[in-house]
Amino acid sequence: MTAPINTGHWLPGRCLAAAGFVVVALSSSSTGSAQTPTRLLVTVLDEAGAPVAGLTRDEFTVRLDDVELDLAGVEPATTTMQVVAIFEGLAVTQQQLTSALSQFIESLDDASIVDMQSVDGELDAAIIEAIVDLSARAAPRPVILMLGQASEIAPSSLPSSQVRGRRRATDLDGDIDGLATSLREHGILFYGVSTAQVPLTNFKRLAAGAGGDFHTIAAPRDLSGTMDAIGRELGTQYILSFSSSAPAGIPDISVSRPEASTVRAIPLPRIR
Repeated sequence: MTAPINTGHWLPGRCLAAAGFVVVALSSSSTGSAQTPTRLLVTVLDEAGAPVAGLTRDEFTVRLDDVELDLAGVEPATTTMQVVAIFEGLAVTQQQLTSALSQFIESLDDASIVDMQSVDGELDAAIIEAIVDLSARAAPRPVILMLGQASEIAPSSLPSSQVRGRRRATDLDGDIDGLATSLREHGILFYGVSTAQVPLTNFKRLAAGAGGDFHTIAAPRDLSGTMDAIGRELGTQYILSFSSSAPAGIPDISVSRPEASTVRAIPLPRIR
């Protein structure tokens, strides 16, 4: 089964758990109707980073200020999603990239859409454009997948008339917290993969702030396995809903399944 692929050229602009493991769910700044239940999109992983499947309502606990909230329901998130894959400076061969993309697409269900975009301009602007694009589609499971990283010209000790230097990986620049807030407000998960040999702290921070993960791999040969793991994670997530009367704030989520060691969560926009 293969998800449809849309290809295109990106034109960025300036539109602006071991048992008892507890994680703080990310808050959203948007407010909604008091009659609409709060929903969280939750990821649960074991120590090896594999998704934990088959969790039930009884295995989740949601607390706020040490008060247990009334968890209305737990259900598997739909496996049909819309992904915008942004390419920038990914140090792999075309064959490695094609193989990794095929692996990722095969891990999604056949109704999912993967829209592949290249970057022409500043990377933070491309991410903003992807947020606008997914929001305009009203995608029920929107995901942004960053393949690569920002880059810069490395300085050279040789005269500029002989060499202008070479491009090297660098971290994401710009308003990281603002990007993360925008992703959360639209319920968009952010994932990424890079072959860079330098720390990419801001990319990791952005992914953590948007319920996803950013992977820095040691060698291009690891790309296929990493993208397959991201696809399997996306296909094994949960939607937790709890009472509309729950007090406003940031809930803690704990999972009683012994193998659960990592829990991530992102608020979903309220259904209007």
